[in-house]
Amino acid sequence: MKLPDFEADIELNALRAAMGGAGLRDYTAAPSSNVLTIEEIERLAGEGIEIPLDEVRVLNDGSHVYKGRRVVVYIRDVAEYGTRTATLPKYHLAMCDTLHKMMEEGRYKKRYVVATRDDGKFSIQRIRGETVTKSDEPLDVCQKCLDELKYRSFSRRLAPSERTAAVQHFSLKDFFEEIGRSCVWAMPRFDAVHAPTNIYSHQFYWIARNLKEKRGYRCERIGCGIDLSQPSNRKFLHAHHMDADKSDNHPSNIKLLCIKCHASEFQHSHVRESPDYARFCKKFSLTWPGQL
Repeated sequence: MKLPDFEADIELNALRAAMGGAGLRDYTAAPSSNVLTIEEIERLAGEGIEIPLDEVRVLNDGSHVYKGRRVVVYIRDVAEYGTRTATLPKYHLAMCDTLHKMMEEGRYKKRYVVATRDDGKFSIQRIRGETVTKSDEPLDVCQKCLDELKYRSFSRRLAPSERTAAVQHFSLKDFFEEIGRSCVWAMPRFDAVHAPTNIYSHQFYWIARNLKEKRGYRCERIGCGIDLSQPSNRKFLHAHHMDADKSDNHPSNIKLLCIKCHASEFQHSHVRESPDYARFCKKFSLTWPGQL
């Protein structure tokens, strides 16, 4: 529907004149409260954003999401008294027993911080009296969260040494790459009129080629890792957009997958129709639909 030209509308201008010549103003819609702003994205990757715990949604897979982005949750402010040095908190990947208990006890309104930083360090504020000391500290992942998600078969029934080893070797970067940062349950950023066409950008192929070289031409799916660095095999390595937005070529949104792993991604079964899929499976002695 095409809107009329209000500046040329006779009745509207007559009404404006009766109101004493009310002026026209440019209108800019306020950003959606369900979409992260550029500032929020930067803060999530750095010091985090302080919000009440009940503003964090829990997805069907158990992980946390804030405005369409998977996040981790932790308590930033650590109080210290006398000679006691406070124990640093764990960070949470899911709505585990610990967070459930805090909500049941009415402590959910305590301020939490959500973050997407993936280097294992978190912004901590040590508070002693009126003095606040800020630092970036390495924190351990919550074992109850790993158990809730059944992440890489983790269980609290494992021996203490096995659980400790799992925590020590846990990588937030690997976690986000495996489970994805963006969520299909999130509020879309655009409507049907303003949404950009979901096509590959002109820079995508150059970016993909450089990422493959930088990452050693290996499939990045957990459990695969096939080496496709031989020049004749490089065509079998695809650059997959994890959030399905082909225009988002940030390295964090691109996962390198062999053609077989790529075909197993959601809504990517069409990849099996490529002649390269059959060639790959035959060359590496893998089963493909044409052989069944």
